[in-house]
Amino acid sequence: MAFNYFLHSLVLFIMALRKRESKLFDRIKKNIKNVHFTRIESSTINGIPDVHGCGNGKSFWIELKSNTDKKPKLDKFQISWIYEYHRHGGKVFIMYQTLLQGAIETYRVKGITCINTIPELDLELAHSTPDPVPVSRWLEIQKVLLS
Repeated sequence: MAFNYFLHSLVLFIMALRKRESKLFDRIKKNIKNVHFTRIESSTINGIPDVHGCGNGKSFWIELKSNTDKKPKLDKFQISWIYEYHRHGGKVFIMYQTLLQGAIETYRVKGITCINTIPELDLELAHSTPDPVPVSRWLEIQKVLLS
């Protein structure tokens, strides 16, 4: 009985996180102009980021995160996917809605290290803004994504 309650609570929690990430994507799409965004929801490719973007001839991926942790946390499949993509010259960002600090932070994957053959991401904070995001700050986020 306790396990069923735990499982039900876990499912509700995951659904709530996905809803927040979907709302974040809607805000990105509405406020960042002249960029083609595609939301990816794949259960067949483990670790693929949530959003593909293309603008000014530049292509990139964004992993959306929204929670109360101090830093964005990625699972092993996300780290592995990002590792391979970055290794081949691709750009990946993590856009993190920090619920406790009331901010949206954009991290750039700066590099990757392997410790005992386990890849670890070196993330660099590329942009931070209070949430709700002032209109002028969306242009700054766009510049980071297209840099």
